[in-house]
Amino acid sequence: MPGWTEGRIWEAVDAWRWTPPGSKRLVDGSFELVVTPGSYALTYAYGFGAKDGPSAEVALTRIEQQVQDLGGTGVRVQVDPRTRPDDLPERLGRRGYQVVEEAEALARELLDANGAPWLPEFRATDGVTVRQALAESEYDAFRSLLTPIFGEPNPPEETLAALRKAFARQLQEQGHSNYFVAWEGSTPIGRAGLEVVGEVARLWGTGVLPNHRRRGVYGQLVRARCEEALRRGATLALTTARVGTSGPILKHHGFHAVGFIRVFEARW
Repeated sequence: MPGWTEGRIWEAVDAWRWTPPGSKRLVDGSFELVVTPGSYALTYAYGFGAKDGPSAEVALTRIEQQVQDLGGTGVRVQVDPRTRPDDLPERLGRRGYQVVEEAEALARELLDANGAPWLPEFRATDGVTVRQALAESEYDAFRSLLTPIFGEPNPPEETLAALRKAFARQLQEQGHSNYFVAWEGSTPIGRAGLEVVGEVARLWGTGVLPNHRRRGVYGQLVRARCEEALRRGATLALTTARVGTSGPILKHHGFHAVGFIRVFEARW
């Protein structure tokens, strides 16, 4: 991949942290923790790097205690090729954690070797359009699809209110948003998120309602965000894709596998 080495891409993966409004971010020598009170789905431990097994157990106990002290109802621990110690998955399993996601970190350059736009080609689906959310009603449509698509609970009310304010502020200050919705007529059928940080476009939260899958809608959501990311100055698209479903689709369209990621979850 010209211009982006594996090392640079992993740096971009490691830097990908999201702290929802109202959440607490704690940086420890062995991990980085984001706690959203009242939510297990938005409480994450990133960058776990204990030097050995006993240190890992101490760090996990510290994570669990801090999450509970801050009002979290569970935690998700991200495990990737840089996570240490190597037996962390086994240790998590013994502590009652379960795998809730198996994915790959995938990357794709948005410019070719000559610096010209190089965007993934996906077929269009008749009657389906993808639009960036530029009104509150479109933002509401995006939010309404979370549980039907992913089975995830809605964030706590305080988080939802803060996210809505952030959407309005971004729209007013920058003239665009990070939310995209796929529509069939006036019905929202898919959603996707975009965040551009420097030259990196982070593609997140992509999903389509079950009865509208296998029609190419997923690809349209990817293409629309890559186009917008290029307009905002990005040269690399970065995402995580589930193994066996969206991963093969993206690889077929020029995305490159960087590494395997698993997410372990415990709830209290």
